[in-house]
Amino acid sequence: MMANKITIYPEVFNERYLSLITNRTRYEVLYGGAGSGKSVFVAQRLVYRIMKEPNQKALVVRKVAKTNRQSTFAEICNVINTWNLSALFKINRSDMEITFLNKNQIVFSGLDDAEKLKSITGITYIWIEEASEITQEDFIQLDLRLRGKSKIPQQITLSFNPVSALSWLKTYWFDQPRENTTILKTTHKDNRFLDDEYRNV
Repeated sequence: MMANKITIYPEVFNERYLSLITNRTRYEVLYGGAGSGKSVFVAQRLVYRIMKEPNQKALVVRKVAKTNRQSTFAEICNVINTWNLSALFKINRSDMEITFLNKNQIVFSGLDDAEKLKSITGITYIWIEEASEITQEDFIQLDLRLRGKSKIPQQITLSFNPVSALSWLKTYWFDQPRENTTILKTTHKDNRFLDDEYRNV
């Protein structure tokens, strides 16, 4: 099966996020409470882009490397399995690397694994999950990883739950306008896939 013949239908996404599928601002800030579906959406869109767009190499980070395995890595693997695409991906569970048949790749790391981060080159996209865990300096260093020539737009997505008003996230992203930035707030009401019991909780 060739990548350009793969069709992902809009109904697999929450409607609130549809406008972000083609969003190409340099920075995306997605925040909201538990159950809002933001992390699932980012995982879905990443799988979609890896299949559809050439020359993609995505880096998925959290503050601590080992927390990726049960969160971002598991979420992306779940999307691949749910969409019945397992035959098209090579999933290296020990190194947490996912490679599509067109050689596009998703790699996972933590900011506590400096040596691995240094060895990852050619990055076109970064997803920072639980961005409230990292510092402003961490973000700046990751932003620097996306400098240089690229055949496709480079982008960083930060996803997190609401945090303290004293967080650097508030002063950096919300207290003053940022160019080339998309900010989206969502709640559980935006997630049509939740069951009633969870929604009540």
